[in-house]
Amino acid sequence: MNPLIISILATLFVIIGTCAVFIMLEMTGRVRDNSGKTAWRSIHKKLGWIFIVLFMVMLAVMIQKVSVFQEELTARAVIHIILALILIPLILFKVLIVRRHRRFSNILPVLGVTILTLSFALTGITAGYYVLHRSNLSYTTLSAMDADILDVELGKATVSKKCSKCHSLERVYRAFKSDVGWAGTVNRMALLDSPNITSFDVKQSINYLVEQQKIRQKKNGVNLEKEIGQTLVTRKCSVCHDLDKVFDSEKNAQEWTATVKRMAATMDDPEFLSEQETADIVKFLSGRLKE
Repeated sequence: MNPLIISILATLFVIIGTCAVFIMLEMTGRVRDNSGKTAWRSIHKKLGWIFIVLFMVMLAVMIQKVSVFQEELTARAVIHIILALILIPLILFKVLIVRRHRRFSNILPVLGVTILTLSFALTGITAGYYVLHRSNLSYTTLSAMDADILDVELGKATVSKKCSKCHSLERVYRAFKSDVGWAGTVNRMALLDSPNITSFDVKQSINYLVEQQKIRQKKNGVNLEKEIGQTLVTRKCSVCHDLDKVFDSEKNAQEWTATVKRMAATMDDPEFLSEQETADIVKFLSGRLKE
């Protein structure tokens, strides 16, 4: 999930928690009549369940990210996990008191304030971090002038550390893409975690992925152009229809160009297919006539 979305959810999480605690303090302090307490209690209950749902969503995302992370966790990540784990029994204990053990209701304000404090700290590590560490990362590609700074081993380490934060590396090493394709993918992924990824990291990652792809090509006798084209067809064309329709068609390069551009236009997304990707798809599909 996009860190920006997580930050928004985390901020909403704290705002709802703050409102719930404020209402609870109102009920235990200033609100005297039962009718007023009934209305406050109803609002507090709804806010409480929304608070728990948001917490479960963020916890699920955290577990998913940690499960695929292949490097040692940072101190910030460890603190984040500890706070989340502490919140679990506290929230369960509060729900248990409200549902089953009303005689302990006098400690609910203290428990609510404690949960809010920990939630604020948890959010500060996520939303706060991304707000304070905004990046001016721009689209980055390789050029001839980068030869002196590029290092394959450094690129490997960067890919292993950065890419594994969101998904397994298996999908990275199975993919076949053109140089432009890898640049687009790495830049797109970098924007999702821009405070932690620099333009230098992007350059090293692109260089490593392109180089390791060449090694796979030589080692396995892979027709790189064919693999790139087939991968794009599988990933892009299957969005709208069965691939049998694609592979059963016999067209020349000009006809495929018109077809691919027409299909891309129906997506109403100018970034769905780049010019390079269009060319790779057309070359693969039209080349099948010669096989």
